[in-house]
Amino acid sequence: MHPFARFKRGHLHLRRVEAFSDGVFAIVVTLLVLELKLPPLKDHASVSELAHQLVELAPKFLSWLISFIIVCKFWLNHHHVLNLAHHADYGLAWLNSLFLMGQAFIPFPTAMMGEHPTNSLAVSIFGVVFAVNTLMFIALQRYIVRNLIKPELRPRRIRAPLSRGCSGRRLICLVRRLLGSASMPPW
Repeated sequence: MHPFARFKRGHLHLRRVEAFSDGVFAIVVTLLVLELKLPPLKDHASVSELAHQLVELAPKFLSWLISFIIVCKFWLNHHHVLNLAHHADYGLAWLNSLFLMGQAFIPFPTAMMGEHPTNSLAVSIFGVVFAVNTLMFIALQRYIVRNLIKPELRPRRIRAPLSRGCSGRRLICLVRRLLGSASMPPW
């Protein structure tokens, strides 16, 4: 018996997987916004001081915006790909959990890049985390298409939602470029 054969066992309700996933996505976008804190002001009536502090927050706002949009895109693609599945099994549940684990990690590099926007390592880690999340999504999508596709969809060729905008080769080049631009610490 193949060591991973047991993951194809079990007939789980897809609604439970979807509900859990939606909850994780909701928590992730909530955690993203928690990094945006009100700036401290010495003079609470000073418009110029507040304006200056808000300009200082621009990198945090930008990293939040980028992450929020990408997480929403992941959520939409996730919704689409789960709609291809007839049911869930343990393999889908575990792959989905790994994908969601990657999503739950996104607030950390978002906060790091917002705090250190000119640090190439912080920016590279941000990019690598999204690249790894993309690879985990592609694995989830491939598993569904190969093992759990609805019978009425089998004759059609199903394209990955991300394949229109990102080929595997482009993704590998992007990761290499990001890692190559990072100033790696000497340790």
